[in-house]
Amino acid sequence: MKIAICILSVVAAVASAATMNPATQEQFTRAFTPSPSFPFTSSEIQFRTQSNKDAYYGALKTFNNLILPREFPATALPLAIITPSQANNQGIEKAVKVAREYGLRVSARSGGYMSGYSANMAAIDREEEDFLLVDLSKLRKVVVDPKKRTATAEPGATGADLAHEVIKYGLAFPSPHSSRVTIGGFLLQGGMGIGSRLYGAGVDNVIGVDIITASGKTVFADARTNRDLFFAIRGGGQFFGIVTRFHLRLTPMVKTPTLTPSYNASTVQVDQVFAIFDRPQANDLLSFYSKFDPTAPRALENKIVFVVDPPTNNKQYLFASVSAVPFNSSTQVAQAQDKITQWYKSIPTNFATSDPTTYHGVVHAGQTRISYYAEDLWFPTPLDPRLLQVLIDQWDKVPSALSSMALNTGTWKAPTRSALGFDPSYSFCIYSTWKRNGTAAWDQENKRWLDETVKALKPWTLGFYANELRPKKLEDKDYWRKCYEKDTFEILEVTKNRWDPENIFKSLQ
Repeated sequence: MKIAICILSVVAAVASAATMNPATQEQFTRAFTPSPSFPFTSSEIQFRTQSNKDAYYGALKTFNNLILPREFPATALPLAIITPSQANNQGIEKAVKVAREYGLRVSARSGGYMSGYSANMAAIDREEEDFLLVDLSKLRKVVVDPKKRTATAEPGATGADLAHEVIKYGLAFPSPHSSRVTIGGFLLQGGMGIGSRLYGAGVDNVIGVDIITASGKTVFADARTNRDLFFAIRGGGQFFGIVTRFHLRLTPMVKTPTLTPSYNASTVQVDQVFAIFDRPQANDLLSFYSKFDPTAPRALENKIVFVVDPPTNNKQYLFASVSAVPFNSSTQVAQAQDKITQWYKSIPTNFATSDPTTYHGVVHAGQTRISYYAEDLWFPTPLDPRLLQVLIDQWDKVPSALSSMALNTGTWKAPTRSALGFDPSYSFCIYSTWKRNGTAAWDQENKRWLDETVKALKPWTLGFYANELRPKKLEDKDYWRKCYEKDTFEILEVTKNRWDPENIFKSLQ
């Protein structure tokens, strides 16, 4: 940040909870008392200092069991947590203003899915700071305008919430592949979703946002109004404010979309080719994929998922080619999928099918009560054969049968300009996943495997996807920089200085 003295830092050093005297702390608590000007209920507000610790830690719950709330370091425990049960911009605006008055930082989260510790681990930059956490997970309303083919959605809506509402009218949005992911973080950090190769990532289909900025006021941003903010929040949104509503562009999922609910996720058919290969076929599969995907029709979403067969612990490779937007299925799509079918018939497969699935079948739920230690990378196109061999070698070493890696379809061009960047490229997801058994050695073994894999892939890594990163360490000053191209990061810095010069929200460091 190009600021000589950060005003917030000066205030925070005096007024943060770490040094807040009892009288000041009492004043802060009273400022968060429910009232007409602060329209929350007592159950929507939790304080770190309260006697009911179960309620406080319950409000901190995460999907990921990597670090449980009671294991959070002190710097990741917010002084207060606000969890609105319904849309409440007035209350959140007041909360931001009170936080500023008392020198607190402000962090927001929409669900805390997967490796979603950034709302806590990356909320502050120094031990003497403290923060307010705004949890938007209960704001899940989705409203579809089938005539305009648009929708508005609150940040706590899940991928399933959004998909099931828009599919009623035969429409679609590049929503998360996992039904549990909430769209707030998904969209603000990029949103590599279903159909992204044809219609762009989630951010390319965001046409506006309502966002509460550091001033404590709600503003609207789109391609014409507050254009710099609109660019920045689509890929770098967590640094500039709290988005309380997204305005989305929808696209046809079927040939004849309707103005009344006529479809559902279980009736809309999706063409696919799906095959499972064992370890001896890994090289053949990755070689075929690297040649097939760059020239495949844009309506096809091609993916390789690295998995383990739990009963045998054998390494396996799933290849899925899905026509994620059936309305765009064509002779080209049919011919391309037939090419896959003819190819996989030439080598041994563990399982294979070319039978259609449903839209519901494309979206998976994800596992619960397990630990995720994740990192997402961007690889250049075309895929280097040496890189493919490293992927196989590293997968041979994976310790947990619950872990997975995914090589997602690349070679697509973004239809809009946003902060997401690294276009064109392949997205590569690494999920070290395991059930904790109470031994630190098992936890460390699974973390070490991912750390070593990321290191081995460094020669081909263009950057990182900000939605899934390993938890931030307080001393890491370049945690976010690696997620953005150089020119984009400089634009984000300028935009940050304009909209949040006091660094109220998460900093870019």
